[in-house]
Amino acid sequence: MNRINSAKTMGLTARFSKLLVLLAILFSSCLKEDINTAEGVPSDYMSILDVKTLYKGTDIVLSRENMFGASKITGVVISDELAGNIPKGYLVLQQTSRFRTRGVVLNFGANTTIPFKLGDSLTIKVEGTTLGRRNGVLQINGASLSEISKNAEQVFYEPTQITLKELKNNFDNYESTLVKVAHVDALTPNVPVAGENEIRELVGEKATLHVESTATFADKVLPINASYVGIPLWNNVTAEGTEGAKQFLWLRNLAGVSDESGALYPNFPETFEDGDAVMYASGYAATKNGNLKTGLYTLTNAFLGGEANDRAISGKYSLRLNQNSTTDSWCTMNFDLDYGASKITLWAGSYGASADLGSTWRVEYSQDGGSIWYQLGQDILTVSKDKKQFTFLTSIKGKVRFRIGKVGVGASTTNNQNGRFNMDDFAVYRNPTDDGTGVIVHPTYSDLFSWQFGSPISVGNEAASNATFAVTGITTPVLTRGFGVNASTIGGGFGSNAKDVLENGNPAQLISTKAIAISQKAYFQIVFNTLPSRTVSLSAIDLKIRRSGAGGRNHAWYYSINDTEFKPTGAGALFYEGTGTGQDMPTNYIYNTPELQNLPGGTKITLRMYIWGITNFNSGSFAIGLNANGNTTPVLRVGGKIIP
Repeated sequence: MNRINSAKTMGLTARFSKLLVLLAILFSSCLKEDINTAEGVPSDYMSILDVKTLYKGTDIVLSRENMFGASKITGVVISDELAGNIPKGYLVLQQTSRFRTRGVVLNFGANTTIPFKLGDSLTIKVEGTTLGRRNGVLQINGASLSEISKNAEQVFYEPTQITLKELKNNFDNYESTLVKVAHVDALTPNVPVAGENEIRELVGEKATLHVESTATFADKVLPINASYVGIPLWNNVTAEGTEGAKQFLWLRNLAGVSDESGALYPNFPETFEDGDAVMYASGYAATKNGNLKTGLYTLTNAFLGGEANDRAISGKYSLRLNQNSTTDSWCTMNFDLDYGASKITLWAGSYGASADLGSTWRVEYSQDGGSIWYQLGQDILTVSKDKKQFTFLTSIKGKVRFRIGKVGVGASTTNNQNGRFNMDDFAVYRNPTDDGTGVIVHPTYSDLFSWQFGSPISVGNEAASNATFAVTGITTPVLTRGFGVNASTIGGGFGSNAKDVLENGNPAQLISTKAIAISQKAYFQIVFNTLPSRTVSLSAIDLKIRRSGAGGRNHAWYYSINDTEFKPTGAGALFYEGTGTGQDMPTNYIYNTPELQNLPGGTKITLRMYIWGITNFNSGSFAIGLNANGNTTPVLRVGGKIIP
């Protein structure tokens, strides 16, 4: 019995051993077929990021062994040899790898003509070359031009925007890459940019801007304040390493100077950190009036938020404008700046909550204490929750104030974004050519055409009215109305009130907002053409308005030179709620609207005055005028220049 059991045990052991051998063979074959892809075949390329980490303070010859099987690098040329502000023989290559951007200098020698240019994408064999520092600059020496292949042209990197403090503290990371430092002051402005010039940011950190005397832009005058795009390089005239070396920002080319302006006004930027308690009260009260660091402000549908989703740029608080509003929301300066303005900057984004959509906003300025507002640039739709810095360049002379507002377009949807808007660090820069007297000098102009309704006295409900005066060189301008308003009777004027039906026959909305006025075509309109061989520039619109209690309270001028696309003339909406026989409005200056200047012969020009703030249909009155019977004083005038 024991022998039988022993035999059975030996048989089982033998069969189990055979099974183990079979499994081992199968497993081995599986291993041979399933190669570890994490190890893979060594790449022939090493990132610039990794190549630079091979340098440990002494020269190293690059080889396949220390480059883990690689022999080449790739990148895009960011140096501009044609501009002349890079050491002779230098080619600066930049690459982004694993979300980090690094650059390196390839030195071919001062007597070498480099056949590659800014924006070329290159592959370079660096096996056998030497990586080390020369006069402080980390560079690769010994590469051959014959071992370089061009992959593409005109591949351009956006510069990395950083502060001077960040550049100073992490210079090695930004060495040989393209960077931008924004809105920094020159310590010695108004001198040639050639040489070494110190620049300084608001917090006091400094850097040295370097331009060779042989650069094509060496005689460029150093601005008071500007933004610069350049390549950071160490400079050491006594040794090879960085000990004792200076940090230089080599300006890449003339295009690297932008956003030129005068000096920042005292106490700006407005950071919304130091203000009266009412400005921080929760909720979007219709209006809040109070002092901030830079002066007295009015907040409309807004407050200063300090939550994480407000994502302040500096400090705790940023300005937040409400969502879903049907009316515009504003942060308005109630004080003037005496030296005009050359630049406005601010950081803006949508509110950080995930459900908030973007919003449309604008910057406006006033030079008459806030009676009439002119828009800077165009409306901007901002959807990013990470704030970005926006820059507005201008050349305003005389006393000026600003307001930043979000356009009220109603309920926020994906097709009608009206989420909460955040803004921080609002800055205004002086106009360096303003003498501070506060005198506003407008260009000279004369009337191009005008209307008067006193002789003969108008009924007011005429379908159209030809200009009663027009210069030679244009067709007779014609004044009409849009579909959204009726012609109404008012002697000595050109009258209107709101129509209660749309063009498609559906009921109309009361025209309470500009958006409704635009969509329902509630406007007065002027159309004329320039004649051949004539050039026309428009400078100003002067207008007299008569309204009743239910008539429109707001109006704004738009224009078109292609008969389809209408744009703001540059002035914001004007609010007027007086009644009586008519009131002259502040002059609407449009000489700062580029598309309305130097219009050639054959151009069709349309001016539209949108009307809103109307409370009734088919009654009330909003009219141009009035003229008393026999009075011929113009009540609508458009001024400018015509050549010849």
